[in-house]
Amino acid sequence: MRHRTIPLSWPAVSYTLEPSVGRLIEARVFDLHTREEADEYSRRLAEVVSQMPKGVAPVLCADHRPVRIYPQPAADRLAELFTHMNSRLERVAILVSPTNATLGLQLDRIVREVRNERRHAFRAVPEALDHMRVSLDATEMARAERFLAEWTG
Repeated sequence: MRHRTIPLSWPAVSYTLEPSVGRLIEARVFDLHTREEADEYSRRLAEVVSQMPKGVAPVLCADHRPVRIYPQPAADRLAELFTHMNSRLERVAILVSPTNATLGLQLDRIVREVRNERRHAFRAVPEALDHMRVSLDATEMARAERFLAEWTG
């Protein structure tokens, strides 16, 4: 039997998703097991996006490093939801652990199916930050850097 070590910082929630500084939205996903959990994540994202001032296109910094793998129903639903959110988000950086090749391939497939050059999955923090730098100001970038540095799992 294989045991999974869970960092002490692992919350008892599937994800955190909050507006941050300016138009930056921070998401840290720990686990989405079902289509329903993916739907809940999408509803929360839509709620946060709808709270942005009119005419502001938010940038999503989505940290998926804590995720082990998405079951197929959740992965399929995420692909559908990412496509739907295309028109509402200016840019999306999805960060995947460089040691999790399976999840990386899964998220690469989802991003590829979305067919939007402003959505990318990254294995390294500097690359994810560079992707967002085009759209964020210095204050927003500083917060994105701090957010991504918070996860030490």
